[in-house]
Amino acid sequence: MDISKEKNIYRKWLGVLLLLIEMNLLGGTIYGFPAIFKVLSKNKIYQNLCSSSTTDKCSEQLQQYQNGLTLGIAFFDLPSFVIGILIDKFGCRFVKLISIIFHIIGWLSLALLKPGRDYLLYIHCIFSSISGIVVVITTYTSSNYFSKSRAFVASLLAGAGISSTMWFSIFQAIIDNEILELSHLAYIWLAFGLLMLITSFLFLDWKYSFLNLPYKFDVQLESTDENELNRNSFWKHFRSPLYILVVLFLSILLIPSVFLAVVWEPSITFITEHDKSLANKYTFAYNVTMAFSIIICPINGFLLGFKADKSKKQKLLNISLVETTSWLLNIALCIIPMFLSPNIIIPILIINCLSRATIVAACQAVISTFFPSTYIGRLTGIMWTIVGIITFIQFALVKLTNPIEEAWRAWLIILLLVVIMSCHLIQIWIKYFKQKKIELNNFIVTNTRF
Repeated sequence: MDISKEKNIYRKWLGVLLLLIEMNLLGGTIYGFPAIFKVLSKNKIYQNLCSSSTTDKCSEQLQQYQNGLTLGIAFFDLPSFVIGILIDKFGCRFVKLISIIFHIIGWLSLALLKPGRDYLLYIHCIFSSISGIVVVITTYTSSNYFSKSRAFVASLLAGAGISSTMWFSIFQAIIDNEILELSHLAYIWLAFGLLMLITSFLFLDWKYSFLNLPYKFDVQLESTDENELNRNSFWKHFRSPLYILVVLFLSILLIPSVFLAVVWEPSITFITEHDKSLANKYTFAYNVTMAFSIIICPINGFLLGFKADKSKKQKLLNISLVETTSWLLNIALCIIPMFLSPNIIIPILIINCLSRATIVAACQAVISTFFPSTYIGRLTGIMWTIVGIITFIQFALVKLTNPIEEAWRAWLIILLLVVIMSCHLIQIWIKYFKQKKIELNNFIVTNTRF
């Protein structure tokens, strides 16, 4: 190994480390936003919607917080298609530099949020989410600097993004202990725009001919024949059954964990019988447990990549096992919240972490491992845009959760959607057994010749 190549390897892995930290800080904070609902209420955000007779619970105020969260989650996914196209055309560095502007606007809005400027809540949710999804997609794309360890790197970064959910709970703990105020924490997070600037130039590249990285995407396990690449055009990959089913599978199976985030605050308030101190502790645990995604996602990535370069049969087996596990976890996640009692809290914390980490890591690793890096930006972007479109179903589902005791109706609808996706599992297992039969026949034919 020559010295320059060895330096590039060290730089690649240093990039993974810093991008992992960045993903953890900025990648998906919007999913933990319910943790500061009580802080927003204490700061009298949208207090004007509450009647003077309201002493503790104000459904109109809570509805604004939930709408901001749902809109933020939708905008976390919706721009992905456009972002993917921009990445393929201009490169990750260019797109990420533009996103720094959205990052600054988003967190500055939260820092300046106060009664009379309540609308800044929505601006924070939308702009910080757009910035966050750029961080996520550009970081996922950077996994293409690796070949054999691509699935592991992609899933490790996915785990870091999911674990970013915990930060708003940490905000809540800091504010409750009167260490800092929400505005101070928002200014600190605004300053992480500098980290985005540093990682953009040191570990990401663009299509321009200056200030380029000394290494390119590692495509040694992909087809390098130009005619093959022409035959395997973007539209062929876009229309492939594997891609279509993975996108639908991710879109539907993310609904339970996303919906849980939206209804967590009223659910935990009901379960704890309005004990604010206990509810805050459970909310903190709910978000902090997502930090274990950093461990769970790479395990899923390892399982997906296990001997995947040896045969197509092994690839299909890996996908089938991980996606079946994810489907079963989401079935449980839909059923348990129908029964609001203290006994469901611990199971929900465990299953929510496992299910979200498994489905995100599985689908992202499938995209990163089984599709050409040439189209990775667009394919990832389309996938998350469709997820964002389907997220809007929650505006209708939330209406079924008032009062929260009737939330089982919304969970039943989500359960039916998840059950319908069993058709994908049937198809993927059929593909596996067909491929297994083909390889077995080939093995028999080859050995009978001798």
